Amino acid sequence: MNERVRGVLLGLGVGIGPLLLLDLARILRDAVATDGGETSVWWPIACYLGAGLVAAAGIAAGRRDRLVPAIGAMVVLLVALPTVPSTLAARIPALPVVPATTPSQAIAFVLIGAYLYAAIQGPRG
Repeated sequence: MNERVRGVLLGLGVGIGPLLLLDLARILRDAVATDGGETSVWWPIACYLGAGLVAAAGIAAGRRDRLVPAIGAMVVLLVALPTVPSTLAARIPALPVVPATTPSQAIAFVLIGAYLYAAIQGPRG
C-alpha cells in the first residue's frame, strides 16, 4: 500500500477512534446512572482508556509520518469546533459525538493539541 494512503487511513482512524470511544463512554455512563447496577461502572473507564490508547498510537505514528497526527487533528477539530461558542462555530452544524461543556469536549481539545504537537515534532531520525 502506498505510504500516503496508509498515512491518511491511519490519520482517519486515530481521529475517529477516540471520538467514537468517548461517545460510547458517555452512553455507558448514562446507562450506569439509569440501570441501577445492570451495567458495570468499569465499561466507561475502559472506553476512556481505549481512547487514550488510540491517541497514543496516533502520537507514536507521528514519529514516522507527520501526516497521521495532522489528519487526526483535523478530524477531531472538525467535530469539536462546533462546540465552541462563537460566530464561526455557530455556522457549522454540531455533531452529537462531542456535546458542549462536557469532559468529552475538553478531551477532544487535548487530543487536538497532542496530535498537533506530534505533527510539528515530526519524524525522528
